[in-house]
Amino acid sequence: MVKAFGLFIFCGALSAEVRFVLRCELETSDKVVSKAGTLEAAMRDCTTEVFQTPSRQLTRNTKVTQIIDYDSEMVTTIDHERKTWTRATAAASEAAAQWSVTQLKQMGAQFRVVSNPIAETKVVGGYEANGMLSVLEMTFQFPGMQQGMSSRAQMEFWVSQTAPGAKEILAWSARIKDKGAGIGSPTIRMLKQFLGSVPGGQDAIRTGQTLVGQLVEMTMRMETRGLSDVNTVRMTMRAEDFETGPVDEKVFAIPEGYAEVKP
Repeated sequence: MVKAFGLFIFCGALSAEVRFVLRCELETSDKVVSKAGTLEAAMRDCTTEVFQTPSRQLTRNTKVTQIIDYDSEMVTTIDHERKTWTRATAAASEAAAQWSVTQLKQMGAQFRVVSNPIAETKVVGGYEANGMLSVLEMTFQFPGMQQGMSSRAQMEFWVSQTAPGAKEILAWSARIKDKGAGIGSPTIRMLKQFLGSVPGGQDAIRTGQTLVGQLVEMTMRMETRGLSDVNTVRMTMRAEDFETGPVDEKVFAIPEGYAEVKP
């Protein structure tokens, strides 16, 4: 889950240099995860630093760093646990995500997603933001078992057009549309990786076309029903500590001793 959120904050080419933190908060009914120290460690793992320059964006948590080059759309993924790194195009990353969904479908999983814009705006960290609500449902029937599994994820995405870096994202999105290069909303562009092949996913992508700007908050509440119990997880990632100013190029370097893995 944490690895996926590196792509969940893809933003466009920027003319300003910005850094901020997406602070992670977790709540769960899982007694194992809730025990002392475990939840705090999980929140540290998913809290993400973001660095944006005119040509690149870097997202970094304790497990994974991802670097996106805006012009080439190459994505470099650095795995800090395995001490490896790989580089692939954004299109290849999208294909890999859709392949995972296809594999689940072949195993009997069924998906459904519904999305709608949120009428009211709200202020996040002092910046007005527009929102979208998406509900993703999945059911899975285990072979030979009468009772399967189901999950329901309710997600809210809040995007600001006034937060630092937002104006540059709007300009980048306009250029993408003018070139006919595809989706102009960075937030929905990254969602396309996961929703593109899901029933209702294309409607969700169209709904979010106007959600362009700096992603300042994302909340997901997931309920999973297993063979004998129900677990709930609520995760919120909220932008904090915005700073503008030069970003040290050393931030984008591959750590010494890490081995390249070809995709």
